[in-house]
Amino acid sequence: QMLSGYQMGLNMFSAIAIFVGGFLVYNAFSMTVVERTREIGMLRTLGMTRRQVLRQILAEAAIIGVAGSLLGIGAGVLLSRGLIRVMELVVAQDVATVRVPASGVATALLVGVGLTLVAATIPAWQAGRVSPLEALRVRGNVKEGWFVRRGWVAGTILVVASLLLLLIAPFPAPVQEPMRDMGVMTLFLGGTLLIPAVVNVAERAVRPGMRRIYGAEGQLGSRNVQRARLRTALTVAALMTGVAMVLSIRAVTAAFSDDISSWIQKYIGGDVYVHSAINMRADVARRLNAVEGVDAVTPIRYLDVKRVLPDGGSERLTFMALDPTSYRYVTSFVFSGEQGDPALLADRLDAGDAVFISSVLSEKYGLGPGDTIRLATRRGERDFEVVAVVVDFNNQGLVIQGSWKDLRRYFGVNNVSAFLLKAEPGQSPPEVRDRIDQMYGSRLHLTVESNEAIRSRVLGLITQTTSLFDVMSMITMMVAALGVINTLTMNVVERTREIGMLRSLGMTRWQIAKMILAEAGMMGIVGGVLGILFGVLMSRTVLSSMNRMAGFRLEFMLPVEGVVVSLVVALVISQLAALWPARRAARLGIIEAIQFE
Repeated sequence: QMLSGYQMGLNMFSAIAIFVGGFLVYNAFSMTVVERTREIGMLRTLGMTRRQVLRQILAEAAIIGVAGSLLGIGAGVLLSRGLIRVMELVVAQDVATVRVPASGVATALLVGVGLTLVAATIPAWQAGRVSPLEALRVRGNVKEGWFVRRGWVAGTILVVASLLLLLIAPFPAPVQEPMRDMGVMTLFLGGTLLIPAVVNVAERAVRPGMRRIYGAEGQLGSRNVQRARLRTALTVAALMTGVAMVLSIRAVTAAFSDDISSWIQKYIGGDVYVHSAINMRADVARRLNAVEGVDAVTPIRYLDVKRVLPDGGSERLTFMALDPTSYRYVTSFVFSGEQGDPALLADRLDAGDAVFISSVLSEKYGLGPGDTIRLATRRGERDFEVVAVVVDFNNQGLVIQGSWKDLRRYFGVNNVSAFLLKAEPGQSPPEVRDRIDQMYGSRLHLTVESNEAIRSRVLGLITQTTSLFDVMSMITMMVAALGVINTLTMNVVERTREIGMLRSLGMTRWQIAKMILAEAGMMGIVGGVLGILFGVLMSRTVLSSMNRMAGFRLEFMLPVEGVVVSLVVALVISQLAALWPARRAARLGIIEAIQFE
């Protein structure tokens, strides 16, 4: 279930990453059309039709789409092999076969080329609509259209509709995944449509801060974001989506980690864990209990048993035998939800002919308290009453918990797989562990470990595994950074003459650079704040969808660290991406800049 949930989350985040790529393609082709307005006008005067202009630009988009998709597939294969290698090192397992699915390659190629063509269609259509006379008279002029002036209305509708689609609307299994991905795309499309209206308000609020950081040049740079609001909106949208990805991935992985961690903390209970390569005699418990500093000992025995299915078939399960009384004193059962008084449930298990089953078995076979499960024992087939459902991931969840009495009565087993020990109050668990190891470690062939050390190792593996998902965030932020570079470079090109005039009036190269950095900083702040808002919204939506579709409960927790990291990443990325355009603007010669056309 959790692997399925991970895959579901990855698919949703992949849709977001593709969405960011679409912004970059659209932005690039919009700038290309603006740069070549006069060229397009000349072609139109020579007889080229609007349809031919459209076909020419879409042909360019197709070439770029195919090249980018092929490079993306190659990079994806290399990245997947690298991540698999990292996972091999993390979990100490070898992956013998790495297969690149043909369906995945075909999907990547189709999505890459299709997205590029779709993103380039609007700029191509706009290029075809420019009249030859207007195109020859001006180098290029981007007029504010409906998107900038009234897009917030459609944006609000799309955000509300996508949230209803993701959180409320039920869909049959065959269409759940495509409808979910469509809901994610429309959510961020709606957020993008809201950006032009938000930038106007945010710029006025942030302008004083930009002035304090960068001086008067900061105020000028901050105001510059409103001069090309369409381009700014697309760049901010890319940053917003990247930040939302960072925060969403951290929130989702934190929910998974917390769920597993809470189980580990209870399942590996007590203070010391004693086990051996061979099963131990039951009287070892008496010796361990006599060690100084030991407060209580509880035995555990793992046994492979056969469950008899209603159709006559069988299934291998793990029978985890324990003494309910001492077990509850050393640690606790991890019940799946509220099922009554834990003490009464433990007493019923201790009475015999009863078991606790894992939540995996409960969901797999529709079993619950009051049902029975038939096991093959040494005394023949026997029905055991299901008393409660517990969370247990041992043996992939194919486990049942029974009493020590039933283990001896029906299976004829009285040896022990492991002991859980609880230290006396005030005693140091590592010191208790060392005493046991010195007294019985070599003599009885025991392995003695601190439960805290075991939990730390498990939680460390979980942290290392979930950190791999940050790779997706890094990729998205790289795409967003390219968008910032693209936008600021185009802004510098369009304002070359203006920059030359400012330089002729005495503005230094450093002041020009600060103006560009302030403009980028403004984009980073707006994109970061919006990204945090949409990231919180997105992570709650993803977890809600996963809970509904995958069948388990994950609690949303706002990752405060993720919020801070996301905002810092947005600001740092925007400033780093602005360095090259700022350097280019600062190095413009005054005479050449003034003469530029």
